[in-house]
Amino acid sequence: MTLLLIDTSTARCAAFVRQGDRDHQTIENGTRGQDGRLAPMVRDLLATAGHGPKDITRIGVIIGPGAFTGVRIGVSFARGLGLALFVPVVGINALDVYALKGADHSHSAGICDIGRGELAYRLCQKGALQGGYETAPAVDVAAKIRAFGGQNTVFISGTAAAKLDGENLRNTGQHDLDMAIIADLLLAGTLPRLEALPWYHRAPDAKLPGGITL
Repeated sequence: MTLLLIDTSTARCAAFVRQGDRDHQTIENGTRGQDGRLAPMVRDLLATAGHGPKDITRIGVIIGPGAFTGVRIGVSFARGLGLALFVPVVGINALDVYALKGADHSHSAGICDIGRGELAYRLCQKGALQGGYETAPAVDVAAKIRAFGGQNTVFISGTAAAKLDGENLRNTGQHDLDMAIIADLLLAGTLPRLEALPWYHRAPDAKLPGGITL
């Protein structure tokens, strides 16, 4: 199996290939113009790994949370490539990855900033994801996560983990997605099976004129 992972959900452009026990990745942080960089990045990465597009057997793409445009770039590219190669494309929610980062502890949570003073989070207990994807004002999230943990320390990871502190909360220091960890979770069947469609907790701010709906 040759797995290709793609992440353009934040201010970076990342591609990762795993074939057997060999990993190859390219990450450009602070990238602008992800739409123009992603395709050549994947092409060059495959060449470095000694593969071509036809060797890909599975594609995974981060579907959110993240920047509206960035998420759509990654998802559109992954879906188009999967369609052309006749291979499955799997959606991956970053909150699941972050929550499972601390799964070796009794309680953990993944937390991401989603703007407008709100955070999105996912809870995990003893290695099993709990409930759904929750959102709340940032000022309330720490209390909600502490309540989830009870007397237990909750290990938190994600882009907004550094924004939370206090009793029974411990930051794992994992603030960016680790592509190798995603590959491990995906191949182990630990991650939920999601469609490769953008995940947004709210409708986009942009409105079409004249009451037009999509």
